[in-house]
Amino acid sequence: MEIRRLPATEAAAERYAADLWLPYHRDLAANVEAHALADRPDEELIAAETEFRLDLLRENDDYRTWVVAVDAGVGADDIDPARLDPEDPASVGVPDPDRDLAAFVSTSVDRCPTVFDRPDRLVVGDIYVSEAYRGTGIAGRLVERAEADARDQGCDELRLDVDVDNERAIAFYEIQGFEPYRKQLTRDVE
Repeated sequence: MEIRRLPATEAAAERYAADLWLPYHRDLAANVEAHALADRPDEELIAAETEFRLDLLRENDDYRTWVVAVDAGVGADDIDPARLDPEDPASVGVPDPDRDLAAFVSTSVDRCPTVFDRPDRLVVGDIYVSEAYRGTGIAGRLVERAEADARDQGCDELRLDVDVDNERAIAFYEIQGFEPYRKQLTRDVE
């Protein structure tokens, strides 16, 4: 098992979109009322996400997606999260097709203008662990990977957004030491 940085190739982005991104959003839509995907065939959703992800990876040096790969057939009980080295950024690339993609985290840098007195922050955009691998410690390792990325980028804080009705995610983030910072409000445009 390893954490790898997703490269900006079409094959890698498409595999990520099919194996991780779409299941993540299907799970989120089932648990968070306001997070429904567009009513389009999976192939169209995957193609759109592949293009979107490639643009992010190619055009934004401060954006990264990290994936967790496991040997095919390895069950959650066989996982030793201590073997995931969140400090090792050398592994770049999607693993060979014989390895399953089990989880991911995406990060980007929120640089602070010098007129404000706050540090640069690394924003955790999304974090997801496939259902079969939940409870194995992988999510904690992904937060550690984000923290290592923050250090590499010269950021002093981690920040993330979470849906208010995603109680499981909120509980996990609180265990990881995240604290409320802001309250976002939305409304429809009339």
